[in-house]
Amino acid sequence: MNNFVYQNTTKVYFGNNQISHLGEEIKKYGSHVLMVYGGGSIKKNGIYDNVMQVLKDADIQVTEFGGVEPNPQNTTVNRGTEVCRNNDIDVVLAVGGGSTIDASKVIAQAAFYDGDCWDLVTGKIKMDKALPIFTVVTIAAAGSETDAWAVVSNADINDKIGPNSPFYQPKVSFLNPINTFTVSAYQTAAGSADILSHITDCRYFIPEKKMEFVSEMMEVMAKSVIKYAPMAIAEPDNYEARENLLWISSMITSGIMDIGSKADMIMHMMEHEISAYYDINHGHGIAILMPHWMEYVLNEKTAPVFYRFGVKCLDIDPYLFDIDGAKQTIETLRDWFFNKLKLQSKLSDLGVDDKNFHAMAVKACNEGTNGMLCGLTSLTAQDLENIYRLSL
Repeated sequence: MNNFVYQNTTKVYFGNNQISHLGEEIKKYGSHVLMVYGGGSIKKNGIYDNVMQVLKDADIQVTEFGGVEPNPQNTTVNRGTEVCRNNDIDVVLAVGGGSTIDASKVIAQAAFYDGDCWDLVTGKIKMDKALPIFTVVTIAAAGSETDAWAVVSNADINDKIGPNSPFYQPKVSFLNPINTFTVSAYQTAAGSADILSHITDCRYFIPEKKMEFVSEMMEVMAKSVIKYAPMAIAEPDNYEARENLLWISSMITSGIMDIGSKADMIMHMMEHEISAYYDINHGHGIAILMPHWMEYVLNEKTAPVFYRFGVKCLDIDPYLFDIDGAKQTIETLRDWFFNKLKLQSKLSDLGVDDKNFHAMAVKACNEGTNGMLCGLTSLTAQDLENIYRLSL
């Protein structure tokens, strides 16, 4: 493994009633917050009222910006940025899931830029500051509450980009498993698939040698996601299931699993193109792609990696040939996604067709090296197009 430097500056309050500390933490940075949220579910489940009461008790002024959509658009971020600038905001507070948090991160930075936020997302303009970002998390999925990434889409050009900036790192995040009790079965399933992909796609299924301790940490996390996701779907108010999913989603993106190796994101790059064109749920798209990608790249080199994951995380028989064990791993993972989580198994089920596959594959590879996406195996645009078609 490689040398590394590790630092995560996000302070996390985890558990019930920790929201009581929100006011005192925000006061360290300012007294006027822009509260960003999505479609309004927080007003139905009581989270909105709880947050507003805490802010009121702390004499913190609140300006609201709601309506952030899944796969947040640059136009939405631009509107939020305008509200931010026009109201002398000190702190940006995201109350929601990954989309709300990602939009908030870019709003916090774009507040200092007099132009389209897309310039910041693409890296055309570099910005070395942002307003302080706070999060109150309502779903276990993206893990954006502990990382320095954001993902924003541009529907005009069918693009979806995930910029990284140290100024996107939240100052403080509040994680209450009870806040996730009202998450629907579908969103729980898709969110859990997203969590698992942050382990497998980004950090476990990679060619570089990892520290054994880190590999085993990821295996425990993956095994826990596989255990607790169906439990949370069957029993939405199961605190044990919800707390495990919520903490794992935050831990896997916190940087601790990235030490000494370079993250690969082949399936993420592929799925970003799908949701840029078709606006599907990210975690669901990953769930559909993953088994097909694994089958497509399965060979003597990749089989031991997949087989080890199966043995450690899916209880696959440890006394098989690597290739046979890898095949069982893929089938067991497929069963988990589509039978236990009850996610639909084909892209066509989500309204995706094949007319844009070539353009999507080329765009995804343009984000790679020399026109290829590199990972356990290097894939060309034709390879990606083949996997898209297998997933249709």
